[in-house]
Amino acid sequence: MATNPNVAFGVCSVCRKEILVGAKLIRCTVSTCNRKRFPLYFCSPSCWDAHLPDARHRDPAYTEEVARKQ
Repeated sequence: MATNPNVAFGVCSVCRKEILVGAKLIRCTVSTCNRKRFPLYFCSPSCWDAHLPDARHRDPAYTEEVARKQ
């Protein structure tokens, strides 16, 4: 089943740029950033890096994923 590239998955939590289904996205590996009610998604490593001063993680890291339909 092919994904439609024009369908929006969500927006970047920092710059608010639209993330399309099928595009790469960045997710923080810290559990407090991956809450079900308010998940954080980032469009680039620089946007992920921008959230670190507010988050104050001990061991910050991220994973790259492909945006899929929710």
